[in-house]
Amino acid sequence: MWIAALVEIAIMTAILSVMRFPKIMILMFGTFILFGTGLSVWLKPRMSSGPAAPQKPLSHPRLFRVAGFTIAFCWLVCFCVALFGFVIFADAWTRWHRYEGQPYRQSEFQVARVYYQKMSKSYDSYASGRVEGQHEWMSLLPYLKVRPHSQAELEERVPVGTTISIYFFPGMKGRSRVVFRDGPPPAETSRRLAMNTLQHGLTALIVIAGIIFLLSRLRRACLTNSEIVVPQISLSRST
Repeated sequence: MWIAALVEIAIMTAILSVMRFPKIMILMFGTFILFGTGLSVWLKPRMSSGPAAPQKPLSHPRLFRVAGFTIAFCWLVCFCVALFGFVIFADAWTRWHRYEGQPYRQSEFQVARVYYQKMSKSYDSYASGRVEGQHEWMSLLPYLKVRPHSQAELEERVPVGTTISIYFFPGMKGRSRVVFRDGPPPAETSRRLAMNTLQHGLTALIVIAGIIFLLSRLRRACLTNSEIVVPQISLSRST
């Protein structure tokens, strides 16, 4: 099982590296694989060791099954919260530190041409234009809110000459130089998202852990404490 886990980690690392995922995200996915493998190794001997011991009678069979199913569902929810919460946190953390300390100013982006690009599993929409007399590129997804479905729809929603309020980062490169301005600067927005995700994610995990603990106690309470009494025959020797 450990060899299979190492193979999974190697394949996962190669794929995520090609897709340019952050290193901290790759490390977290590897940790999840190792944790799941360790849990399986720990549970396997306990589930298959020796002859099956006689089970205690159940005082509430239906409640016992419902509690067991709910515990399994809570573990699934716990895993999803941890996984997706970490993805959101890592993305916000990376964006936060990318823009943190970078000089910027408020400006205007005048659209010269828009581009709709269809990729294997997603779509991208961006534009070329002018900022303070310079030729710049800008991602249109934060501005559009709703993803367009074709080049014609994109041109209709963002016609040539459209002026968009932006934050301009002259010290950065590519589309990162131009950020749609609809609130605080990107560093502050990403910091808030990262901290809120961390706070709400940990709170949710604590609540789910408490529910699992209570359900485990309830499930154990469904087992009766009565033992099967085996009658014994005593033979008395007559003198």
